[in-house]
Order: sequence, then C-alpha cells, then structure tokens
Amino acid sequence: MSLNKNYLVSFFLIFSLNICLSQSESAIEQDSTDVLDEVIVTATRTRRQLSSLPLPAQIISNKEIKAVNSVRLTDILNEQTGLITVPDFGGGEGIQLQGVDSQYTLILVDGVPLIGRSAGTLDINRLTVGNIRKIEVVKGASSSLYGSEALGGVINIITEKPKQGFKGNLNYIYRSFATNDLSTTLSYKKNKAFISGFFNRFSSNGYDLNDTDETQTVTPYENYTFDLKSAIDIGDKTIVSFFGRYFYQNQDNISSSTLQGEAEINEWNLQLKGEHQFNDKWRSTLELYGTNYVARSYLDDLTSQKRFSSSDFDQILLRPELRTEYKLNEKHSFITGVGITHESLDRTYFSITPVFNAPYIYTQYDGNLSDKFNIILGSRFDSHNEYASQFSPNAALRYELYEKISVKGSAGY
Repeated sequence: MSLNKNYLVSFFLIFSLNICLSQSESAIEQDSTDVLDEVIVTATRTRRQLSSLPLPAQIISNKEIKAVNSVRLTDILNEQTGLITVPDFGGGEGIQLQGVDSQYTLILVDGVPLIGRSAGTLDINRLTVGNIRKIEVVKGASSSLYGSEALGGVINIITEKPKQGFKGNLNYIYRSFATNDLSTTLSYKKNKAFISGFFNRFSSNGYDLNDTDETQTVTPYENYTFDLKSAIDIGDKTIVSFFGRYFYQNQDNISSSTLQGEAEINEWNLQLKGEHQFNDKWRSTLELYGTNYVARSYLDDLTSQKRFSSSDFDQILLRPELRTEYKLNEKHSFITGVGITHESLDRTYFSITPVFNAPYIYTQYDGNLSDKFNIILGSRFDSHNEYASQFSPNAALRYELYEKISVKGSAGY
C-alpha cells in the first residue's frame, strides 16, 4: 500500500462487549486505587498523593487513554507535555523524557522493567493499550531507586486490576491500512484474592510514506499478547501475587524485491511477589522477577534461493529483590531495598556471551519537616562484576507557598 506523507487518512470502528456477573454496584467494595485516582507509587515506591510529591510527575488516567481513541501507546504518550517518541534505526520507537536520550528512560510494566533495547532504545510498540489502567510518569532522575537507566525518568505502565465478582469484556477496533485490534479479558475477584487473564491480537498491513522505492515504510505484521495475574491471601497480613506476560510478533522483513524474509520477537515476563505487613510501622516485600527477550530475523536472496543474512538477539534478566518500608509516624518514613541483577546477552556478531552480575542496595527518606515543607533524600549503590561500581544520590523538595501554589525541585546523579 502506498501513502503520500503529506496526507494521512485514518478511520476506525470500535466494538465493545462487557459482561458482569457479580453483586450490584452498591454492594461492591471499590479498590482504594480506583477511589484515589491521584495516588502514585512509581515516584517513591510508596503510595503518595500526586499533588503532594516534590518530584515532577503525572498520571495518565484510563479516561484520558480512551479519549485518545488510539491503539498504539506512542500516540498516547505523544499527547503528553515533555514526552517525545523517537524512532530507532530498526523501525521501533522509543521515548524521550524532557529531551534526555531514550536510553535513560526506564520503561516498567506493573513496576518491573522491560528489556530488549536496540541501540539503547526500547520499542514501546510492543505494549498493547487494551488493558492499561493508568500510566505513571516520573520526569527527572530516579536513579537512586531504579538505577542508571532511570536518569531521564520512569514510565510505569499499570495494567487493569480486577473488580469484585466475575467480569469479562471483548473489544474490537478496525482502522485504516487493515489494522485490526482484538482484545478480551476475563477476571474473578473475591475479597483480596483474584485471577485475571488478558489476550490481545494486533495486526496491520503497514504503510508506505515514499512510493518512489520498492519497500514499505512499515511492512505487514501481527503480534499477540497474553497476560495472567493472580493474588491470594495467606492470613490477614500476607499476600502472594503472580504476574505473567507473553508477547509474540511476526513481521515481513523486506529489503528489496530480491531480498525478503521475516523478523520475529518472543518475549516473556514472570513475577512472583510476597508482601507482609508486620504491624502499622513495618512492611516487607520479596519480589522474584525474570524476563527473556528474543529477536530473530533473516533475509533470503530470492534470485539465488540462498540465505543472505540472519541475526539473533537473546537477552535474559533475573532479579530478586527484598525491600522494607518503615513508617516512623505520619510525617517520616523510610524505604530500603537490596537485590541483585543477573543479565546475559547472546547476539549475532558478538564473539562472547557477556554475563553481568550487579548486586545493589538503595535507601530513601521521605519527611515532612513542617506542614508546608516535604523533602525526599535517596541514595543507591550498584556493584558490578565487569564495570566500575556506581553511587547514585538523589534529592527532591517541595514547599507550599499558598494552598494551591508550591515550589518543587529535584536533583540526582
């Protein structure tokens, strides 16, 4: 399909079906995260009101996401001030925060990182918008909590959380260029225990912005996303939860009329988390996370009927982490975390398979020194088996001048 770059036409057809077999709305106990829309977790790894944060941050709500009527995450993020999507040489799109290179923007899904960067850029087109509840954006250095990848900021994609009872939905969107977006969700929740499954299929015939050559700007592709979330109570103060995600994409790889092949992506993410509330002051979380990103592509010479080129990219990340929150009183709290990141990369043209082990520890103090003055002090130390160790301090403050006017500032390294 050919398309003039100065004239983009788009249309869509949306079909939605929702099923709810549960109690009446008046009897349903709403989640606190739904009632407190302006609560943000990413910035401090603790629940904070967005308006009280000393850091520049924002929340993109589910209502805003639906209002954009987009099937691509890039369109949603481009609507936000200070966020710019940037293409990489492989056709993917990364995200810049306030002009900082995209390799220093950390992308999370439900608080855990995605891997598989190409020349430092993580392609956010791998993420479907079908089950996003909200997006938390922290602008500015967050390296004291998340490491050097978060020097520019953090974007946390938070998926839907089940409501009480049995629920299901089916959504279908059709757009120009034979773009099809089909998604469905089934969930069941009773008290704090729940299980939820999500499926999405997205496909497109691609498009061409330059009809003078023999290749398309974006070639035809299709991808599939499977999500599974569950949680169960173990006693009154302990919750064990599981999150699993699988992503698969197949795309035509066409370099010329005689050099053609395919490109394929396989990605999985697994998280097992246990949370225990010891008392009103102490709370601990043990998190075990693993992810694997595999990208393979090839080109065949149709003239000689031989393989012209092929490439492989296989990255694995494993990360156990234990963090503890201590609330001294209503005005002063601390959070400390310790963990280790194990990472390996097997890639075409690499003579070796690098293996990295990086233990780390971080701590943060969140204090209200007065009714108007809030300060956050944090630091992180990363050791590394191949590179130099790194110390990352961070500080942020907020002073309320008047009821609706405040001054904020932050600095990090």
